Amino acid sequence: MIEHVFDFDEQVKMSHGIASSFDFRQVLLSQFPSAISIRKASDVEDRVGTDWWVERQNNKPLSVDLKSRAVDYGKDDLALETWSVIEANKIGWTRDIEKGTDYIIWFWDDTKRWCIIPFPMLCHIFIKEWKHWSMIYPTARQKTKTPKGLYHSECVFVPRQIVWDTIIKEYRGKG
Repeated sequence: MIEHVFDFDEQVKMSHGIASSFDFRQVLLSQFPSAISIRKASDVEDRVGTDWWVERQNNKPLSVDLKSRAVDYGKDDLALETWSVIEANKIGWTRDIEKGTDYIIWFWDDTKRWCIIPFPMLCHIFIKEWKHWSMIYPTARQKTKTPKGLYHSECVFVPRQIVWDTIIKEYRGKG
């Protein structure tokens, strides 16, 4: 298992920097047929899982959480968080059924690749598969420094196609 050390505030700044280096508004507008505008979420909304709101014609806005990676290592995988704070036994965002996010968008800054997945479907399959996937795909722990101290989080890097295949298998219907 790989372990990295990060400063929480620096990671937030990096994520915001990546977000400003690419026009997510155009991507999100192009992916939601009833979208009329995109707006950045507030800092409070950001902390609970919404980075962007997709405003839609005659519908409630959709919540989109951005997961950015500076480097695309060409493995076509998605970083899925198993544990948010290991020391507190706090589950990762990917397993959090309380998370009010509608969609997750992954973005790789160096290649400008992106992937959007409906969060409820992802959460559902990840709850079923995370232990199995953690045994067969690479995992990494990160140590994060905050003004209150250190904590560890963990993610598993699952191939994007495996995630989509599992979603399709689960949601294609029976019969």
